[in-house]
Parts: sequence; structure tokens; C-alpha cells
Amino acid sequence: MTTDLRQLASAPVSASAHRVAPRRPGAGTNDTTFDWSRAPATRARVFAERLTDVRPVCLVGSRNDSENCLLDLTPGANVDVSASRLMLAGCEASLPPSVSTALTRSGRDARALEQAFSETFAAESQGKFSVPAIAQRITECLRQISPGMPHLLRHAEVYLEMPRVTFLHRLTSEQEARRHHVTTPFPNPPVGRITGAPEVREAMLGAYIRLPLGGGVHTFIVSLATPHTVERIREDPRTHAGQHLHAIFGDVPEYLQAARLQMRTVAPGDDVVHTLAEWLHDGHQRYRDFARSETRETLAPESHRHVRQPACPPAAPPRTPDAARTPPRAQALMQAEVLPQTGAAPAPTRSRRDRQPSAAELAEALAALERLDKQYRMLGRPRFG
Repeated sequence: MTTDLRQLASAPVSASAHRVAPRRPGAGTNDTTFDWSRAPATRARVFAERLTDVRPVCLVGSRNDSENCLLDLTPGANVDVSASRLMLAGCEASLPPSVSTALTRSGRDARALEQAFSETFAAESQGKFSVPAIAQRITECLRQISPGMPHLLRHAEVYLEMPRVTFLHRLTSEQEARRHHVTTPFPNPPVGRITGAPEVREAMLGAYIRLPLGGGVHTFIVSLATPHTVERIREDPRTHAGQHLHAIFGDVPEYLQAARLQMRTVAPGDDVVHTLAEWLHDGHQRYRDFARSETRETLAPESHRHVRQPACPPAAPPRTPDAARTPPRAQALMQAEVLPQTGAAPAPTRSRRDRQPSAAELAEALAALERLDKQYRMLGRPRFG
């Protein structure tokens, strides 16, 4: 145990749960290993990944919110909006008809993407985030910290701490408040306004191991939302959880505001690793509500999904200085050259180039060349002496 304690004391301490672990070649490709560098799938990520090849749509916000599907668009301004944002907000009616048709044909309309998210989330819950897979991952990470960690967790007075957070629903704009039928005016500048009953949620993707040993308490965060999964930390769990909500709750929806953090002590049972694996597996299933992350537009009781957001006006062709200085006769010749490409082909006529020049024309051309040659020789003669 002395050797294990010495190894544990020399193990690295993570300063933050935001570190990104380097990917090992071949990681996540066999039957027992997964790509742990990716956090649990969310609806927003599935939509964005499957619509990466769709160009953003240029839309114009209106001062009258009844003409807006999306919230908080600057009135009168041209704004590029991604297709994934429009579809997540239920505003697919604002997509150009050609884009909507192409997405439907390729099986990427809103309903198909919702189904893709459900299937992806279920596959992760049954595979990567199943109880056996999580237990194996935690065991491997603990052994990397110290080979004697499993032995220490069996014989020491280990306990777990589970964070619990109270979340408040908030409205961030007057337009959103009106859609929720809240008539109280917003202050200037606007600040968030709380609405509805608070929600108390226990951590879904993370927990803390507390290991009293050697006259101190060693603390480890175990999180499905961080690439290392198990990391030793310096802070006490309450402080760390307040600074790294993502590590224990994943992607918190933007309409929720954390108001109160509490810690709950839990006995680990006979096997701390198995207890954690069961807790985190259940937590991942509870995480589905956060992973869906309903947008502010879809949460509002007054839906504007039927509104077709105005598109940006087509840009006018640039006026170049060269075109402005082109003589009228030259412009007419240029238009004549473009006409056969844009309109019907004119009837074939015999031009000057289609016939042989006469002797008189040749003589006239030669005389003109001689005059020009004489003129250029005079101009090119040096002016000195």
C-alpha cells in the first residue's frame, strides 16, 4: 500500500477538465475500445454534422416579430443563418424551396434528422455508454493513474459525491417574452427574466471519487464529457463542479441558468467502479433532455414556425469604371457579341471576312500601311544634333 500511495502522490493533477487528450492511432476501432475524445451526441451536433455541405441562408429580420420565425434577428439586417439552426428551431419553412427539395431527396429533412439523433443516442447508450463499457473505461483510466488504484479503492474508506444543481428558465428578449405571453416590460439594457418553476437535476455525466488516504483526501472526477474520463483534481468537488458544469452536465441548454449547486454523498457499495458505471449509464439516459436542447423558438407557447423568414434581396451587379468609360459604339459591338449566347441565333449573313478583297481595296490598304510606316519612322527619329 505504501508503494501505491507513493505512485498516487506522484500522479499528475489535472488543472482543468477542458484538456483534450491526444488520439491514439486506431483508438475506437475495435470491439472493446471507443473514441472517448467525443462527448455524448447531441441533437445540435447530429444536425450540424449532417448539414455541413448546405450553404447558409441569407435572411432579413423584421421589426414586427409576427413576421419572424427566428428570434433576435437584427431588424432590416442581412444575416447568414445555417440550415441546421433553421431546422433545429422548426423554421425549415424559411429554407429556399430548392434546398428543401434536395434535403428531402437525400433523406435529411427535419424528421429524418430527428430520427438520426434518436438512433445515435440509443446506440451510444447501448454501446459506448453501457455499464460494462463505462466500467472497463474507468478501470483502465485508474490503472493509468496508478497500477494499485483498484486495490486502494477496495480497502480505503472511499465515498462518492454527486452534484445537484437547481436550474431556472430565463427569457432573454422582449420578443421571446411576448411569445411566452409575458407582458411585463424588459429593463434597458435588457437582462434575463426568470419564468416557470425551478428544475432540480442531479449530475448526469459526472461524479467525484473521494479517497481518504495518507493523512489527506485525494479527489478524482469521473466524467463522460471529458476525453480523459478520470482525472485527479486539486479543488474540492463543489468548487470544481461550479467551474466545470460541462463535465458533469454536458451541454446545458441556453435557456437554463444554474442557480444553486449542492453535493450529495453516496456510499460506493462493494465495488466503486461498478457503482459509478451504473450511475453514469443511468445519467446518460437522463441526459437525453439536455442533448435534445430544444431551442427558444420551439419552447415558446406561441409558435412562429409557419412564418417564412424574408430572404435577402439579390445583390446588384457591380458597376466597373471600365464599363462606364466604354464608348456607345463599342458597347453596341459588345452586346452584339453576347446576343448569340443569350438569345436565338441570327440568320447566317455574308460578312466582309467571308469574301476575297478586290484589287482596289488591297491597294488602299497598302497605301495606308506605307503612310503609317513613314509616320512611325519620323516619330521614332532621335531629336538631337
